[in-house]
Amino acid sequence: MGKMSLFLSQGKVIGFVLWFLAAFCGFSLADEGIKDELTQKLIKRVEELEKKVDSLNDKLKVYEEVAPSSLSDQVIQKKVEDLLVQREQKEGGLVKALKDIGLSGFIDTSYTYNFNGPDSRANTARVFDTEANNFNLQAAELVFERLPPDEGGVGFRSDLFFGQDAEVITPTGSIRDQFDLEQAYISLKPPLNFKLPFGNWEWIKIGKFVTMHGAEVIEAKDNWNFTRSLLFGYAIPFTHTGIRAGYQLSDKLKSYIGLNNGWDNVKDNNKTKSVEGALAWGPVDWLSFTLAGMYGPEQTSNDHSQRGLIDFLVTYKPFDKWTFMLNADYGHEEDLVAVNKDASWSGVAVYAKYDVNSWMSLVNRTEFMSDRQGVRVVSGTTQDLWETTFTLELKPYKDLLTRLEYRHDGASSKIFTANQKSADTQDTIGLEAVYLF
Repeated sequence: MGKMSLFLSQGKVIGFVLWFLAAFCGFSLADEGIKDELTQKLIKRVEELEKKVDSLNDKLKVYEEVAPSSLSDQVIQKKVEDLLVQREQKEGGLVKALKDIGLSGFIDTSYTYNFNGPDSRANTARVFDTEANNFNLQAAELVFERLPPDEGGVGFRSDLFFGQDAEVITPTGSIRDQFDLEQAYISLKPPLNFKLPFGNWEWIKIGKFVTMHGAEVIEAKDNWNFTRSLLFGYAIPFTHTGIRAGYQLSDKLKSYIGLNNGWDNVKDNNKTKSVEGALAWGPVDWLSFTLAGMYGPEQTSNDHSQRGLIDFLVTYKPFDKWTFMLNADYGHEEDLVAVNKDASWSGVAVYAKYDVNSWMSLVNRTEFMSDRQGVRVVSGTTQDLWETTFTLELKPYKDLLTRLEYRHDGASSKIFTANQKSADTQDTIGLEAVYLF
């Protein structure tokens, strides 16, 4: 309080000095007959400041009479901290909640050249890179995620997916446009004191989530190649809507099981659900095996014709720079209307990746797929397909991924187009740039 009084007193002295100088100048100018309006305004302003200083002094005296003569620094600091806490509570939990939500995503752009020069400007038997001789915005994704607390609790994840790729993964029955809510689920983690006779539940997801089948995923940044495999596009589903739980049986063996609306369905097209499950075994750090499958009716208004899928994946990393994968799929469906009988499809893909250094990798993928009843790739065309892909991946910056890729496709039927004629082969070159954030 003493410092405040001293400050106000000093203010009064300064005001008096200003008044004196103004008055002196005013008198001198009056003697000379040149006193002007500006001088009068200055004097008036000084008088107003004097009145304010006197008023503050009066209020200070009253406060000193009723308040403690002094407050310690600790008490002042405590009052300031309490005030800040009260202010944060008034702002609500939104600010705090936003701090706990992670934001990530990517932008994926590309150019694909088809040596066959199809008039349709379409790449046959491709998943996302369907536009020939064209610059493409493949995808732009925003991911919002809050992980459940380690001690147990609730979190969520939401993936907003834009671009050409969104049209491909749009669920059955939905309007196909360049937006898809790829994932939106609530995630639950059991409390630490929740114990079971053997193993423990790791998580539970409720909502819409991507499939756990296959060696590749929807997001380009997490794959080894620019183009997707035949198996990814035609042998397995993209997403599911339902409930899924992960269970750790031991340090080396994990599993999951789920119940959902089926293949790429947000709204079920019949009255019966599909089940999914998997076992993942990693005996050593450099070798892992995953066996997954699902089973259930997938035809509209048909609860008895079942579709089954078995998916097998092996990852092998014998050296620091070398990684290999093998993915195999077998699918079967009963009473398909398109062929008036049961149908099946199968395939295998082999991958090899060599990391030259931290910013350069060389990748090869070779695969074969059989669609003997013509129910998965080109409807009504029975065929075997194969492809081999060579990819050069460069990471000039930590947040930029680029790929140069050559791919050769072949089929037992002439499903491709070359120079306005049917062909059984197709060759393309692709360029891709992915920005990560």
